[in-house]
This record gives sequence, C-alpha cells and structure tokens, in this order.
Amino acid sequence: MSPSLSRGHPPSERNPMKRVLKLLGIVVGAVVVLFVVVGIVVSLVFDPNDYKDEITAAVQQATGRELTLDGDLELELFPTIRIAVGSAALSNAPGFGGEPMARIGNAELRVALLPLLSQNIRIRQARLSGLELNLARDRRGANNWQDLGGGGEPAAPADGAGDSAPAGLDLGVDAIAVEDARVVFNDAATDARWELTDFGLTAEGFGVGERFPLHMEFNLAGADVAVEVQADMQATLALADNAYRLDELAVTIDGSGAGWPGGPSEARLNFESLAANLADETLELNGLTLDFLGITMAGSLSGQRLLSDLALTGAVDIREFVPREVLERFDVDVRTADPSVLTRASAKANLLYNLSQLGLRDMQLVLDDSTLTGRVALEGERLTYDLTVDDINVDRYLPPSEEPSDGPAEEGSLDEIDLPIEVMRTVQARGELKFGQAKFSGLTLTNAAFALNAANGAAQLTPRAQLYGGRFNGDIRLQVDGDAARMNVVQNLDDVDLAALGRDLLGSQDITGTGDVRLNLVTQGRNLGEMRRDLDGDVSFNVSNGSIEGIDLWFELRRARARLSGDALPERGDAPRRTAFSSLSASGVVENALLTNRDLNGRLDFMTIDGTGSVNLLDDTIDFDLVATMIDGPVLQSDPEMVRYAGSRLPLRVTGTIAEPSVLPDFGAIVRQQLSQEVEEEVEERREEVREEVRDRLRDRLRGVLER
Repeated sequence: MSPSLSRGHPPSERNPMKRVLKLLGIVVGAVVVLFVVVGIVVSLVFDPNDYKDEITAAVQQATGRELTLDGDLELELFPTIRIAVGSAALSNAPGFGGEPMARIGNAELRVALLPLLSQNIRIRQARLSGLELNLARDRRGANNWQDLGGGGEPAAPADGAGDSAPAGLDLGVDAIAVEDARVVFNDAATDARWELTDFGLTAEGFGVGERFPLHMEFNLAGADVAVEVQADMQATLALADNAYRLDELAVTIDGSGAGWPGGPSEARLNFESLAANLADETLELNGLTLDFLGITMAGSLSGQRLLSDLALTGAVDIREFVPREVLERFDVDVRTADPSVLTRASAKANLLYNLSQLGLRDMQLVLDDSTLTGRVALEGERLTYDLTVDDINVDRYLPPSEEPSDGPAEEGSLDEIDLPIEVMRTVQARGELKFGQAKFSGLTLTNAAFALNAANGAAQLTPRAQLYGGRFNGDIRLQVDGDAARMNVVQNLDDVDLAALGRDLLGSQDITGTGDVRLNLVTQGRNLGEMRRDLDGDVSFNVSNGSIEGIDLWFELRRARARLSGDALPERGDAPRRTAFSSLSASGVVENALLTNRDLNGRLDFMTIDGTGSVNLLDDTIDFDLVATMIDGPVLQSDPEMVRYAGSRLPLRVTGTIAEPSVLPDFGAIVRQQLSQEVEEEVEERREEVREEVRDRLRDRLRGVLER
C-alpha cells in the first residue's frame, strides 16, 4: 500500500465493513434489549388471571359448556415464552350427570423466544399433568362429546395449505410429557365400562426430520380384562414431506382377567420399522413379530392409496407351535383318540386387501402330518375359496371311545337343532374343498372334492370321491322357502367293495360283494327333526358276487329239515358261517321317512329269494316277508334229503334292525307243505289201490260173463 494513502486516517475509516458490522451489532443489541424490557414489563404489568371471566364466557358461547378455572394462569415472555394453566374443568353435556367431562391438574408450555425471529420454533417443554376425561354414551347411542365438533362446514384451505409444513419452518422440541392421565368410558347402550389410567408419554430431543425416542405407558381395564402396556420406539417426523416413521418398536402387554385369552400372561409386539407418507399415500411395515401364548407370528405389510382407494398387501408367518399346550392354556379339556396329535402346527399366507376383496393367498397351514394349501377371499359379500388338504385322519382328533354303558343312551332331540335360515338366506359362497385322502368315522375317501355354490337363499353342494375300489358322486341342493328350507339329495355309489367299506365304517364285514346305491330324496323343514321325518323319494341298491357273513343259510335249512323229520342233525365242521349269493337287489319308495319295497330279489346257489317289506328310516327297524324257492343244482344234490324240496317255496320272516337283522324260516309252512305232500302221496297211493280193486272186479265179472 502507498504510504500516502495510509497516513493521517483512523482504523475505522480505513475498513468500512467493520463499521457496518459494528452498527448492525448495536441495532441487534438494541432490539434484544427492547424485547427483554418489553418481556419484563409485560410480565410485571400483565396478569392473565384478570381475563378469566372473558375466557370462560368465550368457551360458554362457543360450546355451551362451563369452563372452570380454579388454578392460576401464568404468562412469561423472558427468557422463554412460558404459558401455564392450573387446575381447570369443562362441564359435561346435558343428560350426562354433574361430573365434569374434562379436567386437568396443570399444563405448561415453554417456547424459546429469540429463535422465533428466524421461524425457528424451539419448544423447551410441553407438559400436561392430571388429565381426566369422562366419556359416555347413553342407551339411545348419543354421546357427551358430539356437540363439541362445531356446526359449520370447515373453511376450504388456500392453495397448498395443509399439504405440508410452511416452507422454511424449523421445529424442535426438547421434551414433551403427559403424566398421570385418566380416561373413563361408560357405555349404557352395551352396559360396558372401560377405564384407562396412569397414562404417560415422554418424548425428548426431536425436530423435523430428526429421529427421537418415544415412550408410552398405560393401564386399561374393563369388566373382565385388565392390561398394563409399556411401549418404546424411535420416531421420525418429516412435516414438510408429510412423512412419519417409527423404528425399533417394542411393546409389552401384561394382561389378566377372565376376558384375557389364556389366563394371566404377557404379549410382546415388535417391528423393525413403520413408515407412512401421507403425501404419497403409502405405508410400509417391516419386521413385525408378535409373541403370545407360546405362538410367534411374523409379518409385513405394504399399503397404497391410504386416503383414497386403500390397497394392502402383506405376509404372515405363524411359526411352529404346540396346539395342545395352547388349548390347555384356555382350560380346554383336550382328549383325543390319538394322544400324539395336536403337537405341531404352523401357518403361512400372503394378505391381499383392496376395495373389491379381502383375501389370503398361497396359504400353507400345517397340523401334525396334514397340510392345507390354497386361497380364500371375501369378494364383496361373497366368500370364495379353493382349498386342498393332502392327507388327514379326522378320527385321530375325535374324543376317545367311551366304555359301553348298560343304561339308555342320552340323545338330544333333532327338533332342537334349528336350521340357520337367516344365514342361509343371505350367505354367498363359491369354492371347492379337496382332499388327497381323508378318513372320518373309519371311512376312507381318496381324491375327494366338495364344490359349493350358494347365493340368494339357494345352495348347491356337489361331492365326489373314490372309495374302496368304487366311485361316489352326488348333487345336494338347498332352497330357503319362507321360514323353512327344502333339500333335494341325489347320491350315486358305484362298484364299491362292501367288505372293505363295512370293515372301516362298521368294524365288521357282514356283507361282501360289489355294490351300487342310488338315492333321490327330497325333504323340507325348519329343523333337522322335521327334515328327517319328511323324507320322500326313491332308493335302490344292487350287490353282486357277494356273501352274508355269520349266517350259513344252507346249513340252517338242512338242520331245520332234520329236526322236522326226526333225523340226526348234520355236523357243521370247520366250514365258515357264510351264505354266498350272485346277486341281491331292491328298490323302493320313501314317504315320510318310511321306505317301502316291492321287488327285493336275491339269487343264491341253492335258492332264489323274492319279497316285499319296509324300512323305517327314523329308527332303522325292518319288516320283510320273503319267499325262498329251492333250486335244483349241485348244492341241493349234495344232500339227498334236500333234493325232494327242489322247487319248494319257503317263507322267510325278516325283522329287527338294519344293524342286527333276524331271519327266521316259517317252520309251520314247511310242516304244512310236508304234510300236504304226504297226504297227496297217500291219496295217490289209495287211488291206485282202488283202481286195482276196480280193475280186478271188472276183470272177474268179465271172465264170469265169458265163461257162461
């Protein structure tokens, strides 16, 4: 620098920028001093308690409620803006008693003063203590807070208003605390009472877009349940983007009371993150886990269009647990025919929700050795499903067989089991349930499927299956008619091995052979008893190349003949008690649960059987009159004493029940037939003798005439 320029001038004149900064500092200092002076003056001169009457009058005019300010109102402007309210109460709505609807012990808000000048809101502390809310609903459904909502339409926000926080706004909160809050809800409409007590919430050191810790705790009690809740998480608020995030949530729920599932126990809920963006209308929930009663459930959830056409997708995974232990927690007396069942279960599925449907897809439910897969959805009011069970033995899960009792069995009346007419009138469903193999009541089905279609008070069930070498298919239709229902049942059973069927279903093989059955029945009623009594329709069956086990009809006929003739009884030997037949068939008409048959027909090696009779489908009693016709052949020829009965007709009387029939030959008819035959033979012999005598006499007379 040139010496001539620096000589004779003071330093401030040599640096103008320093002069400006100095002046600016003086101005800012003056403004600060002015604010301090104003704050002190206002704090000393202005007393907010002088305006209590104006405040309560304004609340009265706006809400129609009385605001009582028992505590002091406090206002400070320096060094921070501090607003404090002491004890206060808001009266209840008319008709809900004299207890205040709302009450607080005290509240305080502290805001830093100087940061406001740069649109920086720094809340030092926000605290609410002793909040009490008494909420109620009367028997008509009216509540005590609905009149506080205001009557006019809300003003439309200006363009861009309400979408996000003001541009450039910087919000920070050092501490928020809610202490000792209590909420009581009395619902006269349902006679329920819920009480939330000891509610507390603390949050520290958060600002816009900054992550901060959040803690919450409370107790909740109802008539028969009580829970204690503790929750900790990390929260993030991005007001400018209308985005909110919770991380590392950990909630502990300690429940008790008769209404708490499984008795006193603890549940733990956790998730890794929950992010919601209201501007984009999106939601993401990741790493969710719930541990309760020995069951752990994990899942995730994703949402779109949260504030418009809500759509959710997600996944749920219930990890393997022991069902028997869970049932025992609920005091369920678990007794199964197979004690090794209910030891393993798990479930997986994908969740789908939108305005048109709520459903589970890719389901995989495992119970012991059985797996159910498929999908199920609620589409509007219609239930749709497509489910497949690979292999299940239902008998393993039934109660164990009890020891037989000598007393009469106690059976409830079917008239007491009403049909769910109103549910049937409104239910809508379409789907199919399939089984690779299923066993129930000893009956084993393979490749079974049950298709259902129900709508507008009508339902159609179409079952089909393979069983014991044969096929089963049918068509069952149900139609609601007034206060009753009408049902049509068409069932076909073809080429079934009756020996295997009887072994599994009845525990015996009383009848063998290959059988066909046809059912075409109709009934109606309001309960199961009426429907059973009203059965009408047609029934037919045909069995070929079979046998009736436990009865040796050929031996019994030979023994009966020997007894009638006074001969020695035949020896049974080691031959099995069996009556073989080549065919057995019948058809009949059902009217009012009574099956009437006119064409029973059977063919054995030594006889044919024809007859008529009836079966009471209400008590399974049978009453048949049969006629057996002896057939000459190798079997009849094997007993010389029976050969003479070839072509004879033997009446048979069949009574008892379907399970325990009694077959008795009409021995009197046998005796009468035998005596009639002997009389005819004797008469014939006498006729021959008379003829011989007549011939001899005629011969003698003729000889005498010729000799003359």
